[in-house]
Order: sequence, then C-alpha cells, then structure tokens
Amino acid sequence: MHLSDKILRDLTIITGVLVIAFLLFSKFDVLEVLVDFTQAHEEYELDELISTLIVFALCMLVFSWRRLKEADSARLIAQLKSIELQQAIAEIKTLQGVIPTCCYCHKIRDDKGAWRDLQAYINTHLDAEFSHAACPDCVELRLKELAQENPGGPEAD
Repeated sequence: MHLSDKILRDLTIITGVLVIAFLLFSKFDVLEVLVDFTQAHEEYELDELISTLIVFALCMLVFSWRRLKEADSARLIAQLKSIELQQAIAEIKTLQGVIPTCCYCHKIRDDKGAWRDLQAYINTHLDAEFSHAACPDCVELRLKELAQENPGGPEAD
C-alpha cells in the first residue's frame, strides 16, 4: 500500500468519524448539553478544551491533506525518473550478438545493411575512441615489405 493510499484511507476514516459525530451531536443536541455542563462546571475549563480539540482536528485534517499532496508529488517525480531511466537504458550503446564482417576488408555491416569501417561502427556503438599503434609483428612485417620494395635501402640512391 502506497503512502498516498494510507493517507487517503486516514482521511476517509476521519471524514467518517466527523460525519458520525455530526449526526450524533445533532440528534442529541450535544453542544447545548455541553454548554450547560461547562457553565455549571466552569472550573474544569471544558469549553476551552473542546475549542482546542476542534482546532486540533482541523489541523490534523490540513496536515493530512498536505501529506497526501506531497505523496502524490513524490510518486509523480518517481514515475518521471523511472521513465527517464528506462529511456537512458534504451539509449545505451552496446555490441551484442553476431556482427557480420567482410573477410577481406574487415568492414562491418550495420543493422541497415550498409558496410561501414570497423572504427566508425564501434565509435557509434560504444563510448570508446581508437588510438593507433603497430604491434611488433606488424612492424617487422612492414619493415620486410619495405626492404623488398626498396632492396638497396636509402644508401642505394
């Protein structure tokens, strides 16, 4: 049971008690009996006590109403935050499943069927950036290729 449901239940009970009190007071003229009794027994200060209880009941009604509004506002804010969170989760970029790649140029086919560069594809699906370097095996291979392309080296010129 939500807080606002509890507050609404409490307000319903208070309203019911007030209606029953009104019906009883009107049937038995309780106020007139109380006035006569308080005048006869002024030393008990019953008229002040009754007035204070009436003000207390009204304050409780106002505070309960305010709590109900605060609970509704908090629930609305929580619902909005939940929607925002669900939208953020939906927007999170992930790579999942099978990624079709070209066996020759290593381009990746996206969900629209377009072939894209590996780096561009990953940049759009992950929050990552590429930095470039050459591994030792590729450096050695490239140096061999360069030596074959230019057999005499720089001194041959």
